[in-house]
Amino acid sequence: MPLKVAVQNGLTEIASGLLRHGYDVVAMEENSDPVDVIVYSGVSNDLTGFETIDYYGDGMTMGVNNPSGVMLVNAHSNSPEQVIATINNSFGWLGD
Repeated sequence: MPLKVAVQNGLTEIASGLLRHGYDVVAMEENSDPVDVIVYSGVSNDLTGFETIDYYGDGMTMGVNNPSGVMLVNAHSNSPEQVIATINNSFGWLGD
C-alpha cells in the first residue's frame, strides 16, 4: 500500500512529483483521513490551523494509527526533488 502524503495547497510541483513516484497524495486542507506525511511550506512552522495534527507522535491524532506519529516536511527553500528525496529516504521508498 502506498504511503499517503497530505500536501499543502500551492505546492503543486511537489504533489505532482510525489504522484509520479507512486505516493497517494491528498490536499492537506481538505483531508481528514489518516496520513503518513504532511508536506507544508512556511518559515514559521505554524500549523495551528490544523488542530488535529499530532505534535507528540502518539499516533492517535489526524487519523494516524502509527506509534511513530506523522512525518512533517517543511518544503520552504527546498526543491520538489529535495522534498521527495527526504520522504523516499525516510521511508526507504523506491517509488517507480
